[in-house]
Amino acid sequence: MRVLVTGAGDFLGRRLLEALRQGLPPGSRILGIDRRAQPPLDGVTLLDVDPFEARKLTGAVAAFDPTFVFHLAALASVARSSETPAYAWRADLLGTLNLAEAVARTRATLVFLSSTVVYGEAFRDRPRPDESVTPRPDTISGRTKNACEYILRDVLANAGVKHLVLRPSNYIGPGQSETFVAASFAGQIARIERGSAPPILEAGDLAAGRDFLDVSDVTAACLRVLDLAEDLPDGGIFNVGTGIVTPVSAILDAFRGLTDADFAVQVAPDRTRPTGARSQGCDPTAFAAATGWAPVIPLAQSLQAMLDAARARTG
Repeated sequence: MRVLVTGAGDFLGRRLLEALRQGLPPGSRILGIDRRAQPPLDGVTLLDVDPFEARKLTGAVAAFDPTFVFHLAALASVARSSETPAYAWRADLLGTLNLAEAVARTRATLVFLSSTVVYGEAFRDRPRPDESVTPRPDTISGRTKNACEYILRDVLANAGVKHLVLRPSNYIGPGQSETFVAASFAGQIARIERGSAPPILEAGDLAAGRDFLDVSDVTAACLRVLDLAEDLPDGGIFNVGTGIVTPVSAILDAFRGLTDADFAVQVAPDRTRPTGARSQGCDPTAFAAATGWAPVIPLAQSLQAMLDAARARTG
């Protein structure tokens, strides 16, 4: 088995490479590609390949001749995509189109890690949509990911190459960028504990709710797809989440219970999204029924691991 992972240097990409290294049968090969050079990882070949460079990307894919491709390369942060819209569209769409054309020349199965953010305005009617709900993305991140789903469907179906789409909810874990709410809370608390920041925690909309899922449960979902790909429908789209919408205020309360530090909470306008449905989750029933997958890591365990990692980073 030969498995290629794009976005190998990203938060999810690195963890998927580690999970593949441990979970694939002996003799399998793993290739991770990223636009920047990455630290070495035993048992994994890493290449710095800019997805904008179609010729170089096509050459790397052809030389490796993958049996499976996990496409993760994208701007994961809604906030970061909004700050750099032109780059977000160019990175997500051009990179995906170049990859699709390269994979179309192989016999690989491609799995695209999209996001439940594609549902957008549909969350207002159904806070926990299933896959029958038509996406109505209301952010740049949602629109680019939804467009990538169409690119892969059109290019790969025409080439007779099987593909699947996973739409994970808000995955979290130690080492995540502080552009994401749970990681931001963990980082700020660790700095307050150490005394390197004043006892004021900046937050956005505490009434917002999300389906928080541990990143390890996402990598486990990817491994399930790898095992059962032949039984899953070509072009199949699956939500991956807990099915539980947790308010951001509850995340903050949980972190308060993990620290002795006393701090005030200050709502920062730049951390608050002016639009969008407050409650955003998903119904993962279809994926659970098709694969037997279920999340196993409790939210409290994820938050503790994130705070421990943030403390380690602060010294």
